[in-house]
Amino acid sequence: MAVLQPVPKPGFVPELRASANKSKPAGDKDLIDSFLSSLFYCGPGSNHNPVPRAMEYAVMGQAQRFRPILSLRVARMLGCETDHTLRAAAAVEIIHSASLIIDDLPCMDNEATRRGLPSVHIQFGEPTAILAGFSMVALAARMVMEASASDVECMRLRRFQMALLKTLDCSSLVGGQSLDLLLTGSERDQMRHHVNDLKTVPLFQLAVEAGCVSNPGGVPPELESFGRQFGKAFQLTDDLLDGELQDRKILDDTYEQCRASLLPFGAHAEPLHDLVEFLAQRSRA
Repeated sequence: MAVLQPVPKPGFVPELRASANKSKPAGDKDLIDSFLSSLFYCGPGSNHNPVPRAMEYAVMGQAQRFRPILSLRVARMLGCETDHTLRAAAAVEIIHSASLIIDDLPCMDNEATRRGLPSVHIQFGEPTAILAGFSMVALAARMVMEASASDVECMRLRRFQMALLKTLDCSSLVGGQSLDLLLTGSERDQMRHHVNDLKTVPLFQLAVEAGCVSNPGGVPPELESFGRQFGKAFQLTDDLLDGELQDRKILDDTYEQCRASLLPFGAHAEPLHDLVEFLAQRSRA
């Protein structure tokens, strides 16, 4: 199989210092979308291979980019936002998108649509969807280490790369999906929180780690807690809106735990509080 090499869009410089929105949280989604677009631009003559087009389709659809936005805001709060931050944040989003391809397959959750469009396996076929998912995992792991970095930075990036790959193993996303497929009925309801802890929470924890990839002190314990609680809040909000969560107090308590984790950072944490408030308002819609 040929190695896939996404071609950068002409004229695009995928670095934070090239962005006029660097210091503006409102520009985070545009910054992330532009960088992702540069990675998945297939270039002329790519029609013979559907896999890069399936990768682009999977990543560049209508998405809120919650996880990479969280990464950038964590880095900005800590004063450690670098070009490596953007790469790590994008890697989290690519892993997330790859997991959605696999989740949607007929042998998994058998979902025909994703983000308002046909699922990747519907649009491109199951073989291409599986190959795209594999290739996206490889790209996410590789791209973290492809930018120039000092020896100290390389050590931090390798730690993040290991965390990224660990997020996929049997104690995390793969284990959660396997458990989700096995459980039915009342047993499924009883194990819902455990499944969420394996399927949803790890990518938010990884997003926090991405935000700390250039922080000399690593991930502060309070932010480790925030990543875990925010991931739970994100999933519980969806569960409430889907009618799968009946106890509103569980969700409100989780929002409060998110806010409590941010108290040591004072006013600097306001952009992260905004993300929590977005979930809270969505849950009341």
